[in-house]
Amino acid sequence: MLARWDRAVVEAFQDARWHPADWAFVHLSDWWVRSLLIIGIALAADLWARRLPVAALLSTVAYFAAGGITEGLKDVFDRPRPPLVDPAVHPLVAVAHSGAMPSGHAATAFGAATAAGLVHPRLRAPLLVLAGLVAVSRVWLGVHYLSDVLVGAAVGAAVAVALWLAVTWAWAPVFPRGGAGSAPRAPLAPSASSRRAPRSAPAAGPRRASRPRRSRR
Repeated sequence: MLARWDRAVVEAFQDARWHPADWAFVHLSDWWVRSLLIIGIALAADLWARRLPVAALLSTVAYFAAGGITEGLKDVFDRPRPPLVDPAVHPLVAVAHSGAMPSGHAATAFGAATAAGLVHPRLRAPLLVLAGLVAVSRVWLGVHYLSDVLVGAAVGAAVAVALWLAVTWAWAPVFPRGGAGSAPRAPLAPSASSRRAPRSAPAAGPRRASRPRRSRR
Protein backbone atom coordinates (compact mmCIF):
# COMPACT_ATOMS: atom_id res chain seq x y z
CA MET A 1 0.00 0.00 0.00
CA LEU A 2 2.75 2.45 0.98
CA ALA A 3 4.84 1.57 -2.06
CA ARG A 4 1.88 2.14 -4.37
CA TRP A 5 1.13 5.48 -2.75
CA ASP A 6 4.79 6.55 -2.99
CA ARG A 7 4.91 5.62 -6.64
CA ALA A 8 1.73 7.55 -7.40
CA VAL A 9 3.13 10.70 -5.79
CA VAL A 10 6.42 10.51 -7.70
CA GLU A 11 4.63 9.94 -11.01
CA ALA A 12 2.25 12.83 -10.28
CA PHE A 13 5.25 15.09 -9.75
CA GLN A 14 6.66 13.87 -13.05
CA ASP A 15 3.49 14.93 -14.86
CA ALA A 16 3.42 18.31 -13.13
CA ARG A 17 6.93 19.35 -14.07
CA TRP A 18 7.40 22.94 -15.18
CA HIS A 19 10.70 24.47 -16.22
CA PRO A 20 10.78 27.35 -13.67
CA ALA A 21 9.83 24.93 -10.89
CA ASP A 22 12.44 22.45 -12.11
CA TRP A 23 15.10 25.15 -11.93
CA ALA A 24 14.04 26.21 -8.42
CA PHE A 25 13.96 22.68 -7.04
CA VAL A 26 17.32 21.81 -8.59
CA HIS A 27 18.90 24.71 -6.70
CA LEU A 28 16.95 23.98 -3.51
CA SER A 29 18.54 20.55 -3.61
CA ASP A 30 22.06 21.99 -3.64
CA TRP A 31 24.17 21.11 -0.62
CA TRP A 32 24.78 24.72 0.45
CA VAL A 33 21.06 25.44 0.96
CA ARG A 34 20.64 22.84 3.69
CA SER A 35 24.00 23.59 5.28
CA LEU A 36 25.63 26.96 4.71
CA LEU A 37 22.42 28.91 4.21
CA ILE A 38 20.56 27.61 7.27
CA ILE A 39 23.63 27.68 9.52
CA GLY A 40 24.52 31.15 8.22
CA ILE A 41 21.04 32.42 9.09
CA ALA A 42 21.44 30.94 12.57
CA LEU A 43 24.80 32.64 13.01
CA ALA A 44 23.42 35.98 11.83
CA ALA A 45 20.57 35.67 14.34
CA ASP A 46 23.08 34.94 17.12
CA LEU A 47 25.10 38.01 16.25
CA TRP A 48 22.00 40.18 15.98
CA ALA A 49 20.84 39.02 19.42
CA ARG A 50 24.34 39.63 20.85
CA ARG A 51 24.54 36.19 22.33
CA LEU A 52 26.89 33.23 22.13
CA PRO A 53 26.69 31.42 18.74
CA VAL A 54 24.62 28.60 20.20
CA ALA A 55 22.19 28.41 17.26
CA ALA A 56 24.99 28.17 14.72
CA LEU A 57 26.86 25.52 16.71
CA LEU A 58 23.74 23.52 17.51
CA SER A 59 22.53 23.54 13.91
CA THR A 60 25.97 22.46 12.70
CA VAL A 61 26.10 19.54 15.11
CA ALA A 62 22.51 18.58 14.24
CA TYR A 63 23.35 18.71 10.53
CA PHE A 64 26.26 16.28 10.80
CA ALA A 65 24.58 14.06 13.38
CA ALA A 66 21.44 13.68 11.26
CA GLY A 67 23.55 12.96 8.20
CA GLY A 68 25.49 10.24 10.00
CA ILE A 69 22.33 8.60 11.33
CA THR A 70 20.65 8.56 7.93
CA GLU A 71 23.69 6.94 6.34
CA GLY A 72 23.38 4.09 8.83
CA LEU A 73 19.64 3.78 8.30
CA LYS A 74 20.07 3.61 4.52
CA ASP A 75 22.01 0.38 4.95
CA VAL A 76 19.30 -0.98 7.23
CA PHE A 77 16.35 -0.25 4.91
CA ASP A 78 18.30 -0.80 1.66
CA ARG A 79 15.52 0.73 -0.40
CA PRO A 80 16.26 1.41 -4.08
CA ARG A 81 15.64 4.85 -5.51
CA PRO A 82 12.62 5.47 -7.76
CA PRO A 83 14.42 5.58 -11.15
CA LEU A 84 16.03 2.21 -10.50
CA VAL A 85 12.70 0.38 -10.15
CA ASP A 86 10.27 2.56 -12.10
CA PRO A 87 11.07 3.32 -15.76
CA ALA A 88 8.43 6.07 -15.77
CA VAL A 89 10.54 8.18 -13.39
CA HIS A 90 13.09 10.41 -15.09
CA PRO A 91 15.36 12.13 -12.57
CA LEU A 92 16.52 15.69 -13.17
CA VAL A 93 19.74 15.25 -11.20
CA ALA A 94 22.32 12.52 -10.79
CA VAL A 95 21.07 9.50 -8.83
CA ALA A 96 23.23 8.64 -5.84
CA HIS A 97 24.35 5.07 -5.27
CA SER A 98 23.09 5.08 -1.66
CA GLY A 99 19.67 3.88 -0.60
CA ALA A 100 16.55 6.00 -0.69
CA MET A 101 15.20 5.57 2.86
CA PRO A 102 15.57 7.94 4.64
CA SER A 103 16.43 11.07 2.67
CA GLY A 104 19.70 12.60 3.79
CA HIS A 105 18.76 15.98 2.35
CA ALA A 106 15.55 16.08 4.37
CA ALA A 107 17.24 14.87 7.55
CA THR A 108 20.09 17.36 7.46
CA ALA A 109 17.86 20.27 6.42
CA PHE A 110 15.33 19.63 9.17
CA GLY A 111 18.06 18.95 11.69
CA ALA A 112 19.76 22.30 11.10
CA ALA A 113 16.49 24.22 10.73
CA THR A 114 14.88 22.75 13.86
CA ALA A 115 17.99 23.40 15.94
CA ALA A 116 18.19 27.03 14.85
CA GLY A 117 14.46 27.48 15.36
CA LEU A 118 14.62 26.18 18.92
CA VAL A 119 17.18 28.82 19.83
CA HIS A 120 15.46 31.59 17.86
CA PRO A 121 11.69 30.93 17.86
CA ARG A 122 10.98 33.76 15.42
CA LEU A 123 13.01 31.96 12.75
CA ARG A 124 11.33 28.61 13.35
CA ALA A 125 8.55 28.91 10.77
CA PRO A 126 10.61 30.29 7.85
CA LEU A 127 13.46 27.85 8.43
CA LEU A 128 11.10 24.87 8.59
CA VAL A 129 9.43 26.05 5.38
CA LEU A 130 12.86 26.19 3.73
CA ALA A 131 13.67 22.70 5.00
CA GLY A 132 10.31 21.48 3.71
CA LEU A 133 11.07 22.85 0.25
CA VAL A 134 14.41 21.05 0.30
CA ALA A 135 12.62 17.82 1.16
CA VAL A 136 9.95 18.27 -1.52
CA SER A 137 12.64 19.01 -4.10
CA ARG A 138 13.98 15.48 -3.73
CA VAL A 139 10.62 14.01 -4.68
CA TRP A 140 10.11 16.53 -7.49
CA LEU A 141 13.52 15.70 -8.94
CA GLY A 142 12.66 11.99 -8.97
CA VAL A 143 15.36 10.70 -6.63
CA HIS A 144 13.25 9.98 -3.54
CA TYR A 145 9.81 8.78 -2.54
CA LEU A 146 7.62 10.93 -0.31
CA SER A 147 7.97 8.51 2.59
CA ASP A 148 11.76 8.82 2.29
CA VAL A 149 11.68 12.54 2.93
CA LEU A 150 9.05 12.26 5.68
CA VAL A 151 11.18 9.78 7.60
CA GLY A 152 14.28 11.88 6.96
CA ALA A 153 12.54 15.01 8.26
CA ALA A 154 11.44 13.16 11.40
CA VAL A 155 14.98 11.90 12.01
CA GLY A 156 16.49 15.36 11.60
CA ALA A 157 13.93 17.04 13.84
CA ALA A 158 14.35 14.36 16.52
CA VAL A 159 18.13 14.78 16.49
CA ALA A 160 17.82 18.55 16.88
CA VAL A 161 15.33 18.29 19.75
CA ALA A 162 17.53 15.75 21.55
CA LEU A 163 20.57 18.01 21.21
CA TRP A 164 18.56 21.00 22.41
CA LEU A 165 17.35 19.18 25.49
CA ALA A 166 20.89 18.01 26.26
CA VAL A 167 22.33 21.51 25.88
CA THR A 168 19.65 23.20 27.98
CA TRP A 169 20.03 20.57 30.69
CA ALA A 170 23.81 20.97 30.76
CA TRP A 171 23.57 24.78 30.65
CA ALA A 172 20.99 25.15 33.41
CA PRO A 173 23.45 25.28 36.37
CA VAL A 174 25.40 28.08 34.69
CA PHE A 175 22.55 30.10 33.24
CA PRO A 176 19.46 29.13 35.23
CA ARG A 177 17.31 31.99 33.94
CA GLY A 178 18.50 33.04 30.50
CA GLY A 179 18.84 29.59 28.95
CA ALA A 180 21.52 28.41 26.60
CA GLY A 181 23.42 31.14 24.86
CA SER A 182 22.52 33.99 27.17
CA ALA A 183 25.32 35.74 28.96
CA PRO A 184 25.41 35.58 32.76
CA ARG A 185 23.76 38.60 34.27
CA ALA A 186 25.91 40.98 36.27
CA PRO A 187 24.60 42.20 39.61
CA LEU A 188 22.52 45.31 39.26
CA ALA A 189 24.33 48.55 40.08
CA PRO A 190 22.74 50.73 42.72
CA SER A 191 20.46 53.33 41.23
CA ALA A 192 21.13 57.05 41.41
CA SER A 193 18.41 57.54 43.97
CA SER A 194 19.86 54.88 46.24
CA ARG A 195 23.32 56.50 46.07
CA ARG A 196 22.03 59.83 47.38
CA ALA A 197 22.87 60.60 50.97
CA PRO A 198 19.86 60.53 53.24
CA ARG A 199 18.53 63.90 54.16
CA SER A 200 19.42 64.99 57.66
CA ALA A 201 16.62 66.02 59.94
CA PRO A 202 16.49 69.76 60.65
CA ALA A 203 18.25 70.77 63.83
CA ALA A 204 15.91 71.39 66.65
CA GLY A 205 16.21 75.03 67.90
CA PRO A 206 15.37 76.30 71.34
CA ARG A 207 11.72 76.19 72.03
CA ARG A 208 10.00 79.37 72.96
CA ALA A 209 8.46 79.47 76.36
CA SER A 210 4.74 79.44 76.17
CA ARG A 211 2.99 82.46 77.57
CA PRO A 212 0.32 81.80 80.18
CA ARG A 213 -3.08 82.46 78.87
CA ARG A 214 -5.07 85.20 80.57
CA SER A 215 -8.33 84.11 81.92
CA ARG A 216 -11.30 86.21 80.98
CA ARG A 217 -13.47 87.35 83.77
